[in-house]
Amino acid sequence: MTAAQDTARTVPGGRTAALDSEPSVNLPLNPIDEVFLAMDGEQTLVQGQFLRFHGKAPSLDQLHDHLAERLPRLPRLTHRPVTDRRGAFRVPSSGFDLRDHVRLMRLPAGTELDDVLTALVRRPLGDNGPLWSIDLVHGYAPGEYAVCYRVHHCLEDGLGAAHVATVLFGDTPHPGRTPASGEREGRRRGPLFTAGPGELLHGVASVGRGMVRGLLPGRLWPRAQCPAPENLAMCSTSATRRELVKLGREFGGTVNDAFLMALWGALAAWSTTDDGCHDVRSVFRASPVPVRMPLSTRHIGEEDAVGNHLTTVVVTLPRRELPPAQAFAQLVDSTQRMRRNGLRPASRALLALLPGGLIRWTVKRLLSPRASPLYASNYSLPTSLSFRGDPVVDAIPLGVLLPGNALSVTLLSCGSRVQVSFLYDRRLPGAQRLAALWRKTLDDELHALGALPAV
Repeated sequence: MTAAQDTARTVPGGRTAALDSEPSVNLPLNPIDEVFLAMDGEQTLVQGQFLRFHGKAPSLDQLHDHLAERLPRLPRLTHRPVTDRRGAFRVPSSGFDLRDHVRLMRLPAGTELDDVLTALVRRPLGDNGPLWSIDLVHGYAPGEYAVCYRVHHCLEDGLGAAHVATVLFGDTPHPGRTPASGEREGRRRGPLFTAGPGELLHGVASVGRGMVRGLLPGRLWPRAQCPAPENLAMCSTSATRRELVKLGREFGGTVNDAFLMALWGALAAWSTTDDGCHDVRSVFRASPVPVRMPLSTRHIGEEDAVGNHLTTVVVTLPRRELPPAQAFAQLVDSTQRMRRNGLRPASRALLALLPGGLIRWTVKRLLSPRASPLYASNYSLPTSLSFRGDPVVDAIPLGVLLPGNALSVTLLSCGSRVQVSFLYDRRLPGAQRLAALWRKTLDDELHALGALPAV
């Protein structure tokens, strides 16, 4: 690894200039970042947001100039991960050029949205420099264009990627916090202990149970083959936050509970399709199915913290033969106990206090595909994102597919709109129906409540 150099940025006109707010030092990756960096199947560990705008598509130069104005707020985007005998680091990328990361994707008119998303998740980030890209996508629909930010999971978790999107497309010229001179961008600034001793002890016990589950799962789930980029595919659907709030409240739950309840129904309908095939769907015919979900360990005011600041928890979906009302009650009880178990504050403290090697070993156990065949996440974007006066009308999440998992699902809220997307191996029979099945389950449950008129 070469000595650190002053970070540079590209400004309108093609010049480069130093980012004075970023010190020329190598920043160690935290142990969770290192786990994601070391995982196989890099293409499946790229996440992001597909931001849709109504209006005339800008030129690539217009997008580049807009991003160049805001790049000084995000020195992280000029860094790349490297590994040597001393460890893994985030280092300033010598000769960084913004144009290497801003690309154009022009598609034929009438291209289906899921085909657009699939083309994006198959697109590599590039071999050199910082592991992120921004694609300007247009042509697929009249009067619409999109900007898609994608980043490798070793550099950002979901909330970190959301912060980057907020800074780049917030409705003020310079949203977010500017690192002071000599200060490392995005350092955690909140207190180490965010709960009392009793809750912390309960949380430590929860971490221990998660490790045991990773090492000795009740059922040894088969490890799926990591798909080649050409086999990655996406499907998506939309809902309103009001619909999920309505369903969740009916059973004393949350938006996340409604999201998982619709997932329960979608997986049941998909996996029991009787077409004579015996394939990986049999994994999801089992009852119950454990789903791994990330939980942020960020404190208030740490939305700009660089890297991964999270832990994970397993939520077990109810048995498929249960009536929906009973299944939902079980699910809500499970997630409420999860929120009370102190896992979040305990994980925050342990990540700061334990040796890096022990944390890496623990995270690998917690992410084991043998303990859970599915990864599901849920996060939000602010409502005030725009570009050249065109507001964001929708934001679709591009999730990650953990090695050994057959598929993943992500919910992204943006104002009153909610988008749900599935990332999967296209060799899974019928997997392209999962988003539609999720939406159908939500509709069926809302109809049963009388919340929507029958079709």
